[in-house]
Amino acid sequence: MKQLSLFEEQIPDEKLPTSLTSDRHPIHRWFNFVAGFSPEFVSQCLRHSQLKKEDILIDPFAGVSTSLVQANLEGINAIGFEPNPFLFDVSQGKLLPPNREEIENIETLLLSLELFLGNLAEIWSPDAIKFLLKLFSEPNLRQLASAVLKEEEVKPKYRSIYRLIVSRVVEMMSSSQTDGIYKAPTTKKRTISYLNAVTSLCNEIKTDINFLGKSIEYKARLYPVSSEKMLQVEDESCSLCVTSPPYLNNFDFAEMTRMELYFWRYAGSWREITERVRRQLIVNTTTAPTELKRNQLEFSRSLSPSFCSLVSPLIDRLKEEKKNRAGKKDYYLLVYPYFAQMQSVIKELRRVLKPGSYLHLVVANAALYGIHIPTEELLGELMKENGFEVMEIKLLRSRGQRWKLAKRDGSKQGLGEFEIRAVRV
Repeated sequence: MKQLSLFEEQIPDEKLPTSLTSDRHPIHRWFNFVAGFSPEFVSQCLRHSQLKKEDILIDPFAGVSTSLVQANLEGINAIGFEPNPFLFDVSQGKLLPPNREEIENIETLLLSLELFLGNLAEIWSPDAIKFLLKLFSEPNLRQLASAVLKEEEVKPKYRSIYRLIVSRVVEMMSSSQTDGIYKAPTTKKRTISYLNAVTSLCNEIKTDINFLGKSIEYKARLYPVSSEKMLQVEDESCSLCVTSPPYLNNFDFAEMTRMELYFWRYAGSWREITERVRRQLIVNTTTAPTELKRNQLEFSRSLSPSFCSLVSPLIDRLKEEKKNRAGKKDYYLLVYPYFAQMQSVIKELRRVLKPGSYLHLVVANAALYGIHIPTEELLGELMKENGFEVMEIKLLRSRGQRWKLAKRDGSKQGLGEFEIRAVRV
């Protein structure tokens, strides 16, 4: 087992915007997600801001709550927002006080389960069954089906940690690799047996509970709604923002969690995933609800004329490129919605942050149809227009000419991930 640490360790800048170090930290390692920054990055931001215990960190794009977990570990209050219901639930499993006895009860329950022998259609929709059977053998899926049904026997207070544990077991038992960031049913990876997965994960959690003892206060609060309206947060009540929004790169956060959305019955079809999950997220993918993408006039009117003058040439180029790619993706419909929704979040951050508070935002630029989108510079402009002074836009790591998937068009300009450091005026 890797040595655990409560404290920031010196790591290279290129690892700061990644989740690669999460497995060496207690609680963080219980559930990791490929699209997330490191605990060390949060710790650096906390140290830079010199927050007091009564101060509040806010993360409007919490994901699996790396920033909130680290705030708990360092004794700082924190507030987060995460509208993806699966990510919200597993985050709650990391944010609520753990109980060793209850983890042992969950382990005993899971190890006692037998295969579900009924009709899988009693549990999942046809679309869900079809997809899940591409990822699991039928005996393994029947084993996991029993875990879904047994959740109701867990005390309500501990159902989030139960769901976290089972979700990790689901990933360990899946026979399909993650290709880039999506689960690819046609690929194969090494699996771990149900019994070994349950035992190893519960032991990991119990080890962390022992390591932490009673020294940690679990003060963070997470809300399962979009951060475009943070009604739960008072004006000028927060002292630091550490966050990473969706990137304008057409990666679909709903599809990234499709296996879990089906497994836990948050949705039973692709359409339901769009209505119940994608509709709540910032528009950054062509799979977003159609009317949101089509409402270009409303979104463009919410942005200033000077900002529109920066993005309209990019939109025109994307439109022209689309003409040469019949039947391909309408990337040009993403630009106005993305920046308009991000402006709403930035305005809310100005409202809830105290004057002089720092905003640390990790984001990447993009290449849609090979057309370079300088997202970090454009978000910096939105911050300047909406009550922030941008202190620095720092390249954290380079990503070559294309982002992740080889089938994507590259950009003549290299791509990268950046930290925007700004101050609330």
